[in-house]
Amino acid sequence: MKLNERNNLNELVVLGVIQGTHGIKGLLKIKWFTERSEGLSAYGPVTLSGGKVYNINVKFINKNNAICSLEGINTKEEGEFLKGKEISVARSILPDLGEDEFYEGDLIGCGVEDPAGNKIGIISAVYNFGAGTLIEIDKELVRFDEENFPIVNIKSKKLVKNL
Repeated sequence: MKLNERNNLNELVVLGVIQGTHGIKGLLKIKWFTERSEGLSAYGPVTLSGGKVYNINVKFINKNNAICSLEGINTKEEGEFLKGKEISVARSILPDLGEDEFYEGDLIGCGVEDPAGNKIGIISAVYNFGAGTLIEIDKELVRFDEENFPIVNIKSKKLVKNL
């Protein structure tokens, strides 16, 4: 998700992304970003990037992907058109977060400083290609973890980056 897309998606939270199809009956391989694969279907109908809404059902797990059905997708060919689409739900239906919890999309627009308080840049995008979260700061991709970012304050829209 990029900074310029956030205004259109600020009420949606991405739960996963469609990786491809599984079999010939329209089942989809989905990389989930929730704590467990069941989080894909826990909040009711999902919205795919592009705006179309589907009921989703997690069937089983295969090689770190949730194998799911989307209502109305019945063939492999129909499923192929959905590859790469993000799966989202309205933020308002998600559970309240704890004190130090946040959604990765909340990082977009946050300022980044070094430990001395010098401005490094602003987070313009968050990516997860399967090996962990990366954030884009002024066209540089940085792994988002506690070692690189020991201080994250979403309320003040500020992160501190170790050098």
